[in-house]
Amino acid sequence: MIKIAGEGRKRPLLNLSVDQLLLDPLNPRLPEDSQGKMEKDICYALYRYFDIEELAYSIAENGYFDEEPLVAIPKNLPSNFASMSFEHLSVDEAYRSFINDKSTEFIVVEGNRRLSTIKLLLNNNLRAEFKIRTFPDISDEVRSDLLILPVIIYPTRKEVLPYLGVRHISGIKKWEPYAKARYIASMVDKGFSIDDIQKQVGDRSNSTRKIYLCYQLIEVAKDEFELDTQKAENLFSYLLLASGQGAIKDYLGIEKKLQDVDLNNPVPSNKLDNLKNVFSWLFGIDKSELSVIKESRDITSKLAPVLRSFEATDYLKHTRDLEQAYELSNGEEELLRKNFVKANNLLRQSLGYIKKDNFSSIISEVDNLKELVDSIDNIIQSKLK
Repeated sequence: MIKIAGEGRKRPLLNLSVDQLLLDPLNPRLPEDSQGKMEKDICYALYRYFDIEELAYSIAENGYFDEEPLVAIPKNLPSNFASMSFEHLSVDEAYRSFINDKSTEFIVVEGNRRLSTIKLLLNNNLRAEFKIRTFPDISDEVRSDLLILPVIIYPTRKEVLPYLGVRHISGIKKWEPYAKARYIASMVDKGFSIDDIQKQVGDRSNSTRKIYLCYQLIEVAKDEFELDTQKAENLFSYLLLASGQGAIKDYLGIEKKLQDVDLNNPVPSNKLDNLKNVFSWLFGIDKSELSVIKESRDITSKLAPVLRSFEATDYLKHTRDLEQAYELSNGEEELLRKNFVKANNLLRQSLGYIKKDNFSSIISEVDNLKELVDSIDNIIQSKLK
């Protein structure tokens, strides 16, 4: 059996020249207008959007920590290797020769912030072109260290997808919500099912399915209405919150249970205009239709109650006045009712926990509760007169 670099590992670990390493044009964290661009454009986007200056000072001081290798795939994998499993590639002498060839280039799929920082530290001309004046100078010793970097090699992007999903969806280095969504979508495009992805990343709360649902809502809004969804992507958490509200799901015609949602067609054709309305209310469409949401809690405390009422919803559509629409929705009364239901349920549960030996510790709380209930009753009775 032929051994490969990084003996004892499932994937070869190589020490590669930084000149062989390319930034990933499909990095899910990149802004959409930077996806697929040239190497220099991607480097500038990473500098501009991902606050790499602090990282630059750390690397200038310490060099590169070998304990955190980059992860990469060959840029141009020969077709004769593309259909081979890694088990076969790991003992294939031709594959070993290919990945060890000094002319082979690799796309780094994990570690793009680190790689872009290193490229900028090593290239004074590039820093000058980007007008970067705050980066540190590096010593000859650090420069020498950064010219060769440790890299774990995967044959194809599809093979590395599960690892990156675990690392950035449920792991310790989580991406922003929309970056997660784009990554989940890329896994689906590569043939993984949502169930596959959930198992691989250890998702027990259905968050993967919910994130992908919201990604699909953005895609539908783009395709059906040619909306600029940049704000929706930046405020993806708003969409995640909204999609969890029963009233908003009903308004969009989305199935109550996530497991029942058709993720390819989440919104029925007769509800597409409602989707446009929701995007308009959450994110605005243009300067003539600004968002009606001032903060995230408006989604649960105001927009959801409004959408339970036909009258309030119609008023919001025609006026974009969320406050007045909320007044028409009986939102406060419904919220109070829900709170009282929760309180009653908790008290019923507490009844089963009461033991003689803990009466003294709860008696004062019981007295407070009596006073609170009497106050609520007095207010309600006065309103009914």
